[in-house]
Amino acid sequence: MPLLSDDIRARIGEIFETNLVDPVRLVYFTIPSSGLFLPGVRGCETCNEVQELLEEVASISDKVSLEVHHLERERDVAQQYGVDSVPTTLIMGADERHVRFLGAPAGNEFGTFLQDIQMVSRGETTLSEETRSTLASVSEPIHLQVFVTPT
Repeated sequence: MPLLSDDIRARIGEIFETNLVDPVRLVYFTIPSSGLFLPGVRGCETCNEVQELLEEVASISDKVSLEVHHLERERDVAQQYGVDSVPTTLIMGADERHVRFLGAPAGNEFGTFLQDIQMVSRGETTLSEETRSTLASVSEPIHLQVFVTPT
């Protein structure tokens, strides 16, 4: 049974048709859950559902594609992207710049996830000129994380 209703899929389709410019790759890192608990084996409770959601979103537009990588079996790919936990989704544009989502892009964050797909596709953000100017003055790398608690 699909996670997204026909109405939601149609609305996302309209949004993507209007707002996507360049192709976007969703690069997803997972450790699929087998439903079997084995001591000492790392699992992921939400990975299967997140992958299903990403598959549904990618199926809505030809401009959105999905690559799925097993974190433990494809360590070289995970290292290339600096991924060390699951579920992790990278929203990749043509220039390899990306937005990184850790966890499930669900609930209130699903809207943010769709907005990020659009911004990456357009190669632009909605940052003000003042913010851009301030960021341009940063001379050292910064590791920024935003934590969201589902409600």
